[in-house]
Amino acid sequence: MSDEKKTDDTYVRKFGFRRFSGVRENRINRVITVAWFNLIESIKQSGLTKLLLIFMFFSLLIQDALLIVLSTFLPFGIIGDITITELFRGAYIDSVLGMVSLTNRITTPLTASMSFFTSFTSVTTSFIWLLLLVRIGGGLIADDRLYRTTEMYLSRISRIEYLIGKLGSLVIFSCIIVVLPALIQFFLLGAGLQIDLLFHLDLLFWAFGFTFTAAVILSFFVLSISSLTERRNVATLASFILALSLSILPTAIGGAFATGTAFLALDFVGCIAVSALVILGFDSILVNFQTVDLFDNAGFEAYMSFASTLVVVLICGVIMVNFMYREGS
Repeated sequence: MSDEKKTDDTYVRKFGFRRFSGVRENRINRVITVAWFNLIESIKQSGLTKLLLIFMFFSLLIQDALLIVLSTFLPFGIIGDITITELFRGAYIDSVLGMVSLTNRITTPLTASMSFFTSFTSVTTSFIWLLLLVRIGGGLIADDRLYRTTEMYLSRISRIEYLIGKLGSLVIFSCIIVVLPALIQFFLLGAGLQIDLLFHLDLLFWAFGFTFTAAVILSFFVLSISSLTERRNVATLASFILALSLSILPTAIGGAFATGTAFLALDFVGCIAVSALVILGFDSILVNFQTVDLFDNAGFEAYMSFASTLVVVLICGVIMVNFMYREGS
């Protein structure tokens, strides 16, 4: 009971009634205030979140170190007939993809002979990110509904500012733990392999665009689930199970059909990764170490990855619009 009162009091002090000082903040400042406040409060309330952040840091550190050590000290030829440039591009792309894709390991053909190592290095990162995201995002709207604090927000900011602020808190968090490490990894891996990075700046911009887009979409997904309930734990568990189930289903049911790869469209998180590879110009990819042709008109196709992602975004958008106008009425 005391915890609920303390949480409620925190929101009241921040967004409750205050005398008008004559100074109006612009929309950007209001949105940033909501985003930063919700992010800090969510992290403060959870010791598990802090522990997962530590695991995330060491996972990313080991990821870079292992790739550099493998490429430097393994005997010549054991990683296949690939050049150091192919190793850098393939390892970096696979590593960044692994930060987002869950059970279905989406990789490139560039480092097929090293696919085990490049997948192994990023196998824990995506799970930790998802756990952190649902842990923080599960209560962003659910807590407002439980403590009846939504009207406190809407008395001072508009509906769209409220939504962008809540979404912004998750996006900022994802940028810190996924987008920023992906960019830093580009320079660390390049320096470790002694690569001239000026010729590979396209990968840097691609990594930023991919991880940022994934952060926005997955944050929107978690936030929409949070708006469906008043219980933080229910929203957290539902978001995690749903995202993980959609990632597992293609492998579970695909083997029973001749066009089993078509079921990869159910994994919308993996489809974000596939879409990123299509943008890079790949016409075939590796999914769980099996080659999948994206333009052979059989099974999973490139357009399915974009369609799957779009459908999820539209469904989440409908849920959020329904919540906002229901709460504000």
